[in-house]
Amino acid sequence: MHTQTIFELSQEAERLLQLSLHNLQALKKMPAATFDETNLVGKVDNANVLPLHFSARGVEAQQATLHNELRKITRLEMVLAIVGTMKAGKSTTINAIVGTEVLPNRNRPMTALPTLIRHTPGQKEPILHFSHVGPIDALAQQLQIRLFNYDRAKLAQQLEIDKDMAALLDRIAQGDAFDKHYLGAQPIFQCLKSLNDLVRLSKALDVDFPFSAYATIEHIPVIEVEFVHLAGLDNQLGQLTLLDTPGPNEAGQPHLQKMLNDQLARASAVLAVMDYTQLKSISDEEVRRAISAVGRSVPLYALVNKFDQKDRNSDDEDQVRALISGTLMKGNINPTQIFPVSSMWGYLANRARHELKHRGHLPDPQEQRWVQDFAEAALGRRWRTADLDDIEHIHHAAELLWEDSLFEKPIRKLLHAAHANASLYALRSASHKLLNYTQSAREYLDFRYQGLTVAYEKLEQNITRLEEDMTLLRTSQASVSDEIEHEVEEALAAAEIFIHGQQFEIVEAIDAWFHDGQMMETLGDGKADLRLDDRYNPGQLVLENEGQAQIALSKIRSACETILLAAQERISRELVLRFDELENTLTRSLNDAMRPIETRIKEELNHAGFRARISFPAFQSSALSFNTRSLFTNVIAPENTPTGQTSRSGSMRETVSRWLNSPGWGGDDDVDTSTRYVIDIAALHEKLIGHVAHFCEQIRKALAAQVDVSVTAGMATFFAEFSLSLAGLQESLRSSLAIRQQNESSVQMLRQHLQQCIRTANWIHEDARLLRDDIQTLFAAEQP
Repeated sequence: MHTQTIFELSQEAERLLQLSLHNLQALKKMPAATFDETNLVGKVDNANVLPLHFSARGVEAQQATLHNELRKITRLEMVLAIVGTMKAGKSTTINAIVGTEVLPNRNRPMTALPTLIRHTPGQKEPILHFSHVGPIDALAQQLQIRLFNYDRAKLAQQLEIDKDMAALLDRIAQGDAFDKHYLGAQPIFQCLKSLNDLVRLSKALDVDFPFSAYATIEHIPVIEVEFVHLAGLDNQLGQLTLLDTPGPNEAGQPHLQKMLNDQLARASAVLAVMDYTQLKSISDEEVRRAISAVGRSVPLYALVNKFDQKDRNSDDEDQVRALISGTLMKGNINPTQIFPVSSMWGYLANRARHELKHRGHLPDPQEQRWVQDFAEAALGRRWRTADLDDIEHIHHAAELLWEDSLFEKPIRKLLHAAHANASLYALRSASHKLLNYTQSAREYLDFRYQGLTVAYEKLEQNITRLEEDMTLLRTSQASVSDEIEHEVEEALAAAEIFIHGQQFEIVEAIDAWFHDGQMMETLGDGKADLRLDDRYNPGQLVLENEGQAQIALSKIRSACETILLAAQERISRELVLRFDELENTLTRSLNDAMRPIETRIKEELNHAGFRARISFPAFQSSALSFNTRSLFTNVIAPENTPTGQTSRSGSMRETVSRWLNSPGWGGDDDVDTSTRYVIDIAALHEKLIGHVAHFCEQIRKALAAQVDVSVTAGMATFFAEFSLSLAGLQESLRSSLAIRQQNESSVQMLRQHLQQCIRTANWIHEDARLLRDDIQTLFAAEQP
């Protein structure tokens, strides 16, 4: 590592950040017209859209971003933001990356506040620092007053009061304050659980949670611990820190989307945790939209979790990378930076290896539940406590489980690289943020300067025309919405006809297999041991040998599964094509409707003398396609077979039960003797037909819901961004008009002020570009 070079580059980055902050302060002192943003802000927040032009809050956001980069530069800290939906396994993934359990897992949102996890060499036991605890204590006092006469039964109707929530309520009632430091996994878990339960409790009691007090990264909780995978490596110049971010709309808290966007914008790199089984779900689309909004200013990586649920018919690693990179992320992420993994297997295997290395054996499985989870994953469902005493075998099983988790590759290519180049990541992040700032600042300042040079009458005309354009936009929105609604209805109606036809074809294929002799042909091997016995119902298959019965049942399952999977592939392929076409149609409709307004605005401003660089939004609705295979898998997911079955043929019933998602089918009809084994073919056939109907109905419902949510969200975001663009232009023009009404000397002074700010922004931009190029050169030199 080029220590002296990095030191000099960090000094230069710090100088440019300080200069940019000084320039922002100068911008804040510029006179501007009063502009009521109250209504606009409400609309923007609801649509999760950030301002496109400088405004009072826009300048504050820029300052916060630059201050954050300055803080990271002084520490040479690389912040890797981890983002994912609630069920994607984000906490488990972070535990797997760190190598030990630092975040709790509960089947509810667990990231009310962003949390930093900082690699600290030598810190074997995690410690949480929560220095900015004051707002939480103030909230607890508010809740204590609110709860004094509040009916506990009424509260129980509003939220689940488990043992954690009950303990929190008692703590609030007693007035216990939060500590500023927590040492050890369990105290940390309790603190983070309490913070998340406070969010739920505040919502139930209609008390505002102080999210704004934790908007800056300096105020959020920090966990310091040595990352197991980095232990023993040479200390590098710079520091690696993970940022656990709240998922979009976790726990019904829409404002978390804005918090997520703010945190991602301030990260050095972003790691998306995606659910392999839900890659095209609506919630996963929200995550993809959030990380895509970060743009190319930070590196993007993805861990595709739950890859252990892949079966022989699922997409392999290369197919998953191609799907995410090309289709889902629209080329915003390189396929080589996408890693299919099993975070749970990776976490369990690594923790077992760690325990074996330092203690020589695993903890008591009754005391630490993770040991049971590890044993089941590594040894199988039939493991016994005695198996854990064979240390050599357990170590081998842990190594195999780690290998199967596929976690070695991201640890080596992402974590080790991030640790080794933390200082370069911090510098690159600062250079990109500087370039983004100067680009926006120059465009805004140029526009404001032009407003002081064009004719006064032209300014008035453009303000009036913009008001007309905003009215025209609202009118267009209503008409376009009607047109798009019609397109969606037609697409869903056509999909319904297609799905109905597919259901008919599947049933025909299944009927043919059961009734046209194909079943007996498939079961032909060893048929001396099997026959249809007239003494039983004609729909029963009687076999004399249990082994042959198991083989027969496997053949039946395989044949029917082949029919269903072939149909699933047809449905998935056809629906993807249909809704890709719908997305293109909707995009074209919106663009056609808005293009006249966009063209008119640009022409009017250019005609008035403004060199306007205006970029209006594009409509995106990539969640219109959906993962049919995922729906199918959910329909036939395994379920536990009821206990108490002593028949030796129980294994056959269990297999078919898992396949049909119908535990205990045919349990009363099975003949359990030492010589005969009965499979109720008629019952199996009937349940298959019912399963097909249920499957197709689920497709219809999921399709309608996803299209509705995608179109509604996409339309709302599109028009909110378009309106915001117009409002930003109007605000700038009004400010210029108000200033032009002052005396000439004041206008002249402002022109000079603007010119100085423009020159400064140009200097910063050029120096930041050179800084970025130098950093890129160093990055290239560090690559193996």
